Amino acid sequence: MNRTRQSIERHKTIEWEQEASAEELFQWMKEQVGERELGHFPGDRDLFRRLYHAGKELDLLEYALRTLQQDRITGTLMAHPGIMERFIEMCTQSQFSSILITETEKFLQGLYETKCYMRDLHVTLLSENYMFCRLLKIYFELNPRITVIQGSIYQPLQMEERFDAILSIPNFGLKLQDEDEISIRESEGAAVSFLLPVLQERGRLSVTFPSRMMFQGGAIASWRHEMNMEAPVQSIYTLPDGLFRPYTSVRTYQVEFGKEIPQEVRIGRLVIRKQTLEIDREVMIHPDQFQLWDNWRIDLLLDEDQEKLRSFQQAAMPKEKLRNIADIFRGKAISKQELKTGKIRVLNISNMDDGEVKLEELETIDEEERKVKRYEVLSGDLVMTCRGTVIKLAIFPDSEEMVIASANIIVLRFKSSLLAQFVKVFLESPTGMAFIQSFQRGTTVMNLNPSDVGEIEIPTLPEEKQYQLVNHYLDEKKRYKAVILEAHVRWEQAKQEVYQRIYKEELANGNS
Repeated sequence: MNRTRQSIERHKTIEWEQEASAEELFQWMKEQVGERELGHFPGDRDLFRRLYHAGKELDLLEYALRTLQQDRITGTLMAHPGIMERFIEMCTQSQFSSILITETEKFLQGLYETKCYMRDLHVTLLSENYMFCRLLKIYFELNPRITVIQGSIYQPLQMEERFDAILSIPNFGLKLQDEDEISIRESEGAAVSFLLPVLQERGRLSVTFPSRMMFQGGAIASWRHEMNMEAPVQSIYTLPDGLFRPYTSVRTYQVEFGKEIPQEVRIGRLVIRKQTLEIDREVMIHPDQFQLWDNWRIDLLLDEDQEKLRSFQQAAMPKEKLRNIADIFRGKAISKQELKTGKIRVLNISNMDDGEVKLEELETIDEEERKVKRYEVLSGDLVMTCRGTVIKLAIFPDSEEMVIASANIIVLRFKSSLLAQFVKVFLESPTGMAFIQSFQRGTTVMNLNPSDVGEIEIPTLPEEKQYQLVNHYLDEKKRYKAVILEAHVRWEQAKQEVYQRIYKEELANGNS
């Protein structure tokens, strides 16, 4: 009955719109909207009438989607529709009836393509953006299953309704002001803490996190522990690159929380096949075992070489985190304009090759020593690249001049009996590389943080044993390079002989 009444009213409105004069339309707009909401209309009555008739048949949802996709100024995050598809599929399998989608503008493409608002679901759309909320309210005005609310997930939500499932991508890397209600200031963790109270007892909260939330220590580590106690993790999946425009180079994970302890925690990797997110690899972990983890670095568990990693982690040998045995720091940020003739030499990625530092190729800056002293690299330091596309490691050699590290280099200066060369050998191994890669925050382009590197565990063998292994490694490397050099020289000689024979035989044929 209500729908019929609305249809009749709408039909009358359409007839009136077609017959209304420019003045009537303009006055109607001012009555409906007012200048306080949209401001003064910058045109006359005829312009408004032409714009009104040109735009009244637009699909507002599609218009909003195209506008956000072409927005190059605000940089609104847009999620791949596969995220929404998997969420709706989970809701269907669990027979959920009410869902909350936060910061809906981020899921607009998924909303548009899945048409989840046409299913038998009560959908609540939340957004901080006033104009976007107005657009959604107009678009879904006649849909009784859709509720649009303006609000923020970075403060306590004033909502009485409880939801079966919540989908969210909190802002990455922001810190909130001190809040008494939560134990964490990071926007990702705070949002989850504020969303949990509106989740039903049997509900699911599906959240996208950047990689640092998976392994960073301190307050974030404490938050992970508290979250898993309050809302046990049901599943964690690594997401493929490029799902979130414009953040295409950030490693991301989809974590699902619930309020009941699961029988098994699902750990997996998602890939895109034919524009659809599919499971590429999946393992099950008992929740008691998952509870023992102090981080959620699931990449180690999904690594094809996981047997070696597991063997190392379970081995009885003593281990120590790098932060406990070394001073770790990143080098100085230096612009191209600062590179000029001077006394201070700068170590960069291009100066490291084949596990060695090429001192003769260092660039220089003109700066006072005292101002860059804290970035100085000393003989015996272990240096590693933290940006670029390839992980490089080297032991810094003796240098008669002062050398500082650039911001692309992390320096490790050991303060215990652990040999820098031994640590280098371990980190170069498949196990060491897997550990390093598990702390990467970027995807194609590497991005390592010194505090994350400090979390890597190193086997602390007796000093004598370290020397034995290091000496054997260096002797074999020296032998390898000698053989390569000999083969190279021989190959060059062989080529020259062949070239000379061609000339001589051609000359002999010409004389005969």
